Amino acid sequence: MQSTFFRVVILTPRFVRQAALFYGAFAILAVIWNSFRGRGFPLFGDSLTSSLLLGVAAAAMTVSLGFLTYRVLPVFRRLADELAPTILDGSSRVGLVLVAIFSGVGEEMVFRGVLQEEIGLVAASIIFGLVHIGPDRRYLVWTAWAVLAGFLFGILYERTGGLLAPTVAHALHNAITLLVWKAQWKSA
Repeated sequence: MQSTFFRVVILTPRFVRQAALFYGAFAILAVIWNSFRGRGFPLFGDSLTSSLLLGVAAAAMTVSLGFLTYRVLPVFRRLADELAPTILDGSSRVGLVLVAIFSGVGEEMVFRGVLQEEIGLVAASIIFGLVHIGPDRRYLVWTAWAVLAGFLFGILYERTGGLLAPTVAHALHNAITLLVWKAQWKSA
């Protein structure tokens, strides 16, 4: 049985505002935490160009793997086919992109900029995955996918020395996936 949350969450203007507030609060909490710990946020890392390129390459990889998994694994296909119309109903492309940006920035500030600094790559990646648990057991594949994405984003953070690469990868992955879903279900 699907939870009420997943049935009513659509990317309406109201939801986009709520996402902005939620992820904005995430970012503010991350800044406050790091200020108490005497740390700032390494935004660009060692190289702005390489951080951007690695972020885009990682997003291309995760999106490609996601769509390959959709085609190969029936469980992913069933979940996406069930979830996408509910999430996308009434959403605009701009709303989808905004939520993708908000989630990429807010989550990366917390999971890479705070948690990974505090508890390490493995624990932060596992917690990242656990935050992405769905309403029932069928969504555990989504959780496992998020753990793997957390590792990738964490490695990007360590490799580049900044938040830009994992944030770009995360936000682009979310935006591309949502926009492709929107185009697919609009034409279906």
